Amino acid sequence: MSIKTYRFRPFAFEDKIRDAIDTCKHYGFSHIPIVEKGIFRGMLRCDDLMEYEKSQKNLEGLRDYIEKIYLSDKMTWTDTLALMIRNEANVLGVLDLSGKFIGIRLLDDIINFLAEKDFINKGGYVLVIRKNTADFSISEVAQIIESDGGVILGILINETNGETELEIKIQTEDINEIIQSFRRFDYTIISEMEEDLHLQELKEHSAFLKKYLEIGD
Repeated sequence: MSIKTYRFRPFAFEDKIRDAIDTCKHYGFSHIPIVEKGIFRGMLRCDDLMEYEKSQKNLEGLRDYIEKIYLSDKMTWTDTLALMIRNEANVLGVLDLSGKFIGIRLLDDIINFLAEKDFINKGGYVLVIRKNTADFSISEVAQIIESDGGVILGILINETNGETELEIKIQTEDINEIIQSFRRFDYTIISEMEEDLHLQELKEHSAFLKKYLEIGD
């Protein structure tokens, strides 16, 4: 997938806070890019700006809020999605190999791409499992499923409180055999359901799609 980079005039510290807030609201952005004298400084979270909604000051006073996160123009869509998810961002600045700001990329573009992929359109089962992060291995998960004749169509990964929770979409003729294999490897089974119901939920809840990662292209 080729991810489009949009031209966008970044903000400078001399710009007014209220102008930055207007941009956040108009586009529904989570962040805005900040550049100082041609040098990319990072992204400023729109939620942080909202605390100063009535301020007449410029962005200079918000330097401490800058998050040094960005995308490389050579970054794959999977890495782009992972970085956006990690930083709860629906937009991030893009830098070229020399470190120059060249525009922004949008999470919506990746969501639209995912909606067209086979793992959204093909039927299957959705299995939710959990394991301690220290003992978790994505290669082990793949091996368990594939050794039981299953095919992984997609995976959602969420890490909290030392545990990794996976939501896996699987094509298989025997989901019970896969479930039993995971139990033998000390994975906790949270839930499983046929894809028909879950597919409708995915299509209705775009926030969930934002975290739905495909395995391979």
